[in-house]
Amino acid sequence: MNSVNIALPDKTAVEHNFSKAAILYDRYADHHRLIADRLMDFILPNAALGSILEIGCGTGILTEKLLDRFSSSFVTALDISIGMVDRCRFKLNNTGRLSFLVTDAEKYCQSGNRYDLVVSSCSIQWFHYRKRFVESIYASLPAGGLCLMAIPVRGMLHELVESCILGADTLMRRLDLSSGEEWKTRFENSGMDILSSSVESVSCLYDHPLEVLKAIRGIGAGIDQDPAFLKPGDMKKMTKYYRRHFEVDSSGKVSSTYRILYILGRKM
Repeated sequence: MNSVNIALPDKTAVEHNFSKAAILYDRYADHHRLIADRLMDFILPNAALGSILEIGCGTGILTEKLLDRFSSSFVTALDISIGMVDRCRFKLNNTGRLSFLVTDAEKYCQSGNRYDLVVSSCSIQWFHYRKRFVESIYASLPAGGLCLMAIPVRGMLHELVESCILGADTLMRRLDLSSGEEWKTRFENSGMDILSSSVESVSCLYDHPLEVLKAIRGIGAGIDQDPAFLKPGDMKKMTKYYRRHFEVDSSGKVSSTYRILYILGRKM
């Protein structure tokens, strides 16, 4: 079996892959819609937010919900991918309450700008310096400011990973994901008062295991992954194992599960 193939992302490749995927992203982003809906459940109903920074806005799935929920707030939508920002602008830029930034959030959040809410859905797992980033988020909040994150954690896509390991005797290259407890500790150590945290599973159904791989590539989330990382014979072994162990019913659909930490913190 190949050795464990865990990696920190090349940010140039991340920007390229997500820009390339921007046009078709919404077609494959069912799980992101579910995660964004759930993330909004954690926002305090009486929160008074003048300014919001969204990190990793993508095509605007969460951005639109923020604009609707906080009708008098000003939202800054940030993404490293110009293709994603262009797509988000095309969909949503019909209001004077929305501006855009194309930049690396790890660097930007050290700039000294302040926001009443810093929010992100499924983006900060791509960052290199996680402890430092959480500290910079804390510094960017005023007293009483809120931080709300949905973060993919260890155990993501366990069906695909297991099917590659046990079915095809190989490993796909994947992100070095932290556990939910590791992320929570980073937020607590920054000084953040944790108001709520929960690790939950979000499952989507696909007609075939190859559709799972197609969806990962379709949203730009491959880690410099050669589409042919599984040889044809190994691909058959992987899909056979996947179907045998993760079919959900007689329809033949298979599950693909995202493990997400939802965490809400406040600067005291």
